Amino acid sequence: MADTTDDLLTRVKNKETLPDSGAAYSESVLLEYLDQSLKGFIVPAIEATLEEHFVVTRDFTMPVQPSYGEGNPPVNVTNVIYIPGESVGMRLRDIYLVGNDGSFYNLPRLTPTQAAAQNFGNINWSMSYNNQTAAVGGFFLQGNQVQIFPYGLANNKIIRITFQRAPADLTLVANAGLVTNVVGDVVTIDKVQNTWISGVTRINAIKGTAPHDYCPDMTQNTVVYGSFPPLDDVLLTSISGGNVLTLPAGTGAGIAVGDWIALRGYSVFAQNIPKEVLPALVQKAAEMCIHAAGDSEGWKVARTEFSDMLGMALKMIAPRVIGKPVKLLPTNSAFKASRARGTVGRR
Repeated sequence: MADTTDDLLTRVKNKETLPDSGAAYSESVLLEYLDQSLKGFIVPAIEATLEEHFVVTRDFTMPVQPSYGEGNPPVNVTNVIYIPGESVGMRLRDIYLVGNDGSFYNLPRLTPTQAAAQNFGNINWSMSYNNQTAAVGGFFLQGNQVQIFPYGLANNKIIRITFQRAPADLTLVANAGLVTNVVGDVVTIDKVQNTWISGVTRINAIKGTAPHDYCPDMTQNTVVYGSFPPLDDVLLTSISGGNVLTLPAGTGAGIAVGDWIALRGYSVFAQNIPKEVLPALVQKAAEMCIHAAGDSEGWKVARTEFSDMLGMALKMIAPRVIGKPVKLLPTNSAFKASRARGTVGRR
């Protein structure tokens, strides 16, 4: 069964007429209800039920940190990482320091007070951070910024973060293009929007097959224990013939016929949403229509139906691995990180 936004809208319209609200809504309004239902109800429900479902990784290469004289506070220090805007709730799951040999260590979270209590000039970070006499290395949060502490810890290193990536905002099929042909980095789609401009417009590429994740960026290496780099922010090199796109070198390798091209941040699919949950998404949007129309009795029925549908769908998708219960290894297992006091094992 097709599951583009146009298909979902058709189902919402069919649902909305069951308890007759007598209301008619434009596609843009219905799409807004779908998007609100997705972000406000479906994603939180999946997050609470399906472990690690939306979790992805992203690496940041930190620049060489400037040197400074003893006793003087460092200035112009670029040890800041901004929490990605697509992170669910602007939250992070973990932050790792990646060593030169590829090993990575989970950085502990500090409070600004803990960081302030340390000597700002001490970059001799000890892995024995449980030792109260040693400097404490890790990160702390300020607004939407991640501050690596002490600043020298990130010197010319890779910082790897994991976070829960929210699905892109929904858009109508009319605002996106279906890929009909790919030759190298020249991608042909069924239509190009008049507002798309060569060298200015940024687009993404989304797989036409479930779970409709981003197409992979084949120009970037996929790092072990990391997520594949996505084509979620691509600058259009040129547009010709009304529907032919030229993409940056190597980018087309990750795109296939049947995939979709849309503006950055938008998708014609509810990305990475299990198909078992889509009926509940449609039901919630229909419920919002009925409620907006003032049909209180119909709304109560629709709300109950949504709750039942979502509950059954969540039972269908959890646990993620059937027949493989979580087994806790003993602390002295060779497969576990070192638990010796004063050490942090390789992750």
